[in-house]
Amino acid sequence: MQRIASPMVEFRALGPLEAVVAGRPVDLGAPKQHKLVALLVSRAGRPVPVDVILEALWAQSPPSSVMTSLQSYVANLRRALEPGRAPRTPPKVLRTSDRGYLLDGRVVEVDVHRFERHAKAGWQAWNRGDPHKALSEFEAGLALWRGEAYTEVSHSVHVAAEVTRLKELRLSVTEGRCAALLAVGAHEVAVAELEAFVQAHPLREYGCELLSLALYRAGRQADALAVLRTNQRRLGEELGIDPRPALQHLEREILSHAPALDWRPPPAGPVMTAPGRPGTARQVRVPGPPRPGPAADEEVFVGREPALRHLAAVSAAAALGRGRVLTVSGEPGIGKTSLLRRFTGMTAEAPVLWGACPGHVTTPPLWPWRQVLTMAGTHCPRHPVPGPVAEVLGGDPRPPLDGADADTTLRQFEAIVHYLTGASRTTPLVIVLDHLHRADPDSLRLLAHLAESVRASRLLVAVCYRSDGAAALTGTSAALARAETIQVELSGLNVAETRALASAMLRREVGEATAEDLRDRTGGNPFYLRELIKVFDDDTCPSRVRTAPVPAPVREVVLDRVARLDPVAAELLSIASVAGRSFAIDAVAGASSIGIDEALKAVDTIVAAGLIGEDPQRLGWYFFTHALTAEVLYRTMGRLRRVHLLRRLGG
Repeated sequence: MQRIASPMVEFRALGPLEAVVAGRPVDLGAPKQHKLVALLVSRAGRPVPVDVILEALWAQSPPSSVMTSLQSYVANLRRALEPGRAPRTPPKVLRTSDRGYLLDGRVVEVDVHRFERHAKAGWQAWNRGDPHKALSEFEAGLALWRGEAYTEVSHSVHVAAEVTRLKELRLSVTEGRCAALLAVGAHEVAVAELEAFVQAHPLREYGCELLSLALYRAGRQADALAVLRTNQRRLGEELGIDPRPALQHLEREILSHAPALDWRPPPAGPVMTAPGRPGTARQVRVPGPPRPGPAADEEVFVGREPALRHLAAVSAAAALGRGRVLTVSGEPGIGKTSLLRRFTGMTAEAPVLWGACPGHVTTPPLWPWRQVLTMAGTHCPRHPVPGPVAEVLGGDPRPPLDGADADTTLRQFEAIVHYLTGASRTTPLVIVLDHLHRADPDSLRLLAHLAESVRASRLLVAVCYRSDGAAALTGTSAALARAETIQVELSGLNVAETRALASAMLRREVGEATAEDLRDRTGGNPFYLRELIKVFDDDTCPSRVRTAPVPAPVREVVLDRVARLDPVAAELLSIASVAGRSFAIDAVAGASSIGIDEALKAVDTIVAAGLIGEDPQRLGWYFFTHALTAEVLYRTMGRLRRVHLLRRLGG
C-alpha cells in the first residue's frame, strides 16, 4: 500500500512528546493521555494490545472504571488529532483494531523514523566514499534529538527495549559524525566533540580510537597516547579485558609517527591508516562504526523503576551535601551490576568512580579503592593527591591492621577519606564498589571508615554484593548500619517485565501465558531468563518454555551456588529436588537418614542462601525459589538413585 505523501499528523518523540496537526502544535491533554500517545507512537503502524496500554498507564492498580477512562482518552485524542473529522466517520489517525489501538503509519510521520532515515543515508554515503554527504546526514539526524526518546514512558517495560535501541543508534551516529569530521579534515572540531563523548561514554572503544587519532592530527601526540592508555587501564580494571587490536595498532603507529596517520584530502573517499609496519603509509577507507541493528539482548534493561527512582533521589540529596552509603544486594544473576550501570549512565552531573572486585584472580589489598582513586585523579585533576594516597596508588602493600602497622594503615585511611570528601566539595562524586563480597579485608575496613564521614560530604557510595556472600561482610555491615546505610534488595522480575524482556530479545510480542511460564520457571531472575530465552526462536517459544533443557550457563551457576553450601545442606537439597518444586522437610529428612534437628539447621542455611523459601501456609513445607534449581539437581542425579529416593519419599 502506498504511503500518503503529506502526513496528517507529525509526532516528535525524541524528547518530550509533541504532536503537530496542519503545522500547529496540539495539546495532548492530561499526563495519562500523553503516556498513551507516547506508547502508541513507539509502535506506530502496529496495534498496541489493550492489556499493554492498561499496564503502562495504571501499573498494578487500575481503577474499576479503567475501560471507561481509556475510551475517554481515545475519544479526546481523536478530536485533537483530527479536528476536522465529520461526526460518525471512521478515524484515520488513531484507529481501533481487533487487538487494541494503533496509529496508522500511512498518515503519521514520526521524528524517530526520520532520524533512522538520516542515519541510513549517512552510512550509505560513507560506504560510497562521500564523507561530506555522510556528515550532512548524520548532523541532520542528530539535530532532531531534544532529550531522551519517549520521555513520558521511557521507563515502561513495554518501551524500554526501543529506548535502549535508539540510544545505541544515537551513540553510533555520533561516532559516525566524528569519523566524518576527521575524514573531511576538521580535526580540531572533532577533538572538542570527542572529548565530551568519551568523558560520557568511556567504555566505547571506537570513540577512544577516534579521539586519539584526532588529537594526533591536531599535534597533541602525548594526549593521544594518554587516551589509549587510560582506555586500556579502564578496560582491564573494570571489565578484565584487553583493548581491541585496532587500538593497540594505533598506539604503535602514533609512537612511530607513521605517515599513514597524517590526513590527506581523499580523492574518492575518506582515508585513514590501517595497521601496518611502522613507517609505511597506506591509504584505506576510514572504518566507520558498525551499523547497529536492534540492541543486543544483554543491553536490554527492563523494570527496576522503583529502585532507579530511589537511587536518583539519594544521588540528588548527596549532590546537595547529604552524602550516603547505599547497598544493593540479591542473588547471583538478579541484576545488581546492571542496575548500578543503568543508574550511573543516567547520572550525567556527577563523575562515577567505579571499583570492581574480580573473582577470577587474587588481588592486592585495597584493589577496588585503587581503581576509585585513580579515576578520582582523572576527574579531579586540580585536587592534589596526598602522599599517603599516592602510596596506595603506587601499590605500597600494608599488612592487616595490627601492632605498629596500625598507625600507618590508619594514616592512609584518613588521607583517602579526606581526599575523596574534599574532592566532592568541588563536584559531587558517585563511588561504585562492585561485587563487594569478594573484597579483601582492608577494602572492607576502608569502606567502614569512609561511612563514618560520608554524611557531611557530597559523596554517594553505592556497593553491591551477593546475598549469599553477606557473611563475609558481617563486620562491615555493622559499621554501615550505624551510618544509616540505605539498603536496596532486588528480587525477580514480575510477569510484565518478563514479557517485555522476552519480547525485546525475540523481537516480537510475547503472550502473557508464555511470560508467566518463563517467570514461573526462572523466578524472574534476569540471568536465568536471558539464557532460557536464547534457547528459543520465534516459533518454538510458546510451546517449549516448560520442556526446554536447562541452558549450560544456568546449570553452572546453580551447581556453583549449591557447592557453596555445607555437605549436609547440599545433600538435603539434592534429595528435595526429587520430591518436586515443593517438599515437606520431615519427609526429605527421613529419605536422607538425616535427623530432623540437623535437617532443620541445614534448611535454615539453604533459605539464607536464597535457594528455597518457607511456605507461609503449610508448616514444615518449603519450595524451590527457582524451578530450574530443582531441575538441575534432579538431572545430575543417577536414575537408579532417583528411583530409590522416590520410593523412600513415598512417590
